[in-house]
Amino acid sequence: MKRFLTILTALLILSGTAITAQEQGDEYDDGYIYKNNGAGDNFLKLNLGALFPLNFEGHLWTGGIAEIGYYRFLSEWFAVGGEFSATYNLSIGNKTLVMLPITGGVMFQPAIGNFEFPIYLNVGIGYETWQNINYFPSFVLKGSGGVYYRINDMLSLGGASTFIWVPQKEKSGSFLTATIGIRYHF
Repeated sequence: MKRFLTILTALLILSGTAITAQEQGDEYDDGYIYKNNGAGDNFLKLNLGALFPLNFEGHLWTGGIAEIGYYRFLSEWFAVGGEFSATYNLSIGNKTLVMLPITGGVMFQPAIGNFEFPIYLNVGIGYETWQNINYFPSFVLKGSGGVYYRINDMLSLGGASTFIWVPQKEKSGSFLTATIGIRYHF
């Protein structure tokens, strides 16, 4: 009987300790504020949208753009990376302007809650073809701004607008994009 009471008492003490430990575990706060982005975080982005020619006096119609990019955060707000884009526009005579710019640059991204506001500045080179004339390399400068909503730790959806400037000897090209995109964070 003494053994039974001793075992029962030990079980009650251990179960009470386990319940107390579990309750304390639920209230544990390590004091660290978790952020969506930090140094060493990466993301891949994929954007699709429209490409509007700005200085072609109506001789070039609205086209399309697809871009893929990779960026790595150096801090909570700054990242470096690069992008590859493929664009096309048709002219009045159904001739196609194709540009394939490869750029590298920096991104500054403030955030409010789950909303992120990336601002990019990229510079690079591109391949262009127009009326069977090829240009390579051509200088490309891109400035972009957008808004994305962070769905969870891995995905964000949003949109952006980019100004693309492609200087040429005869005539520089200026374009504006409106894109929707998805970003995969890892």
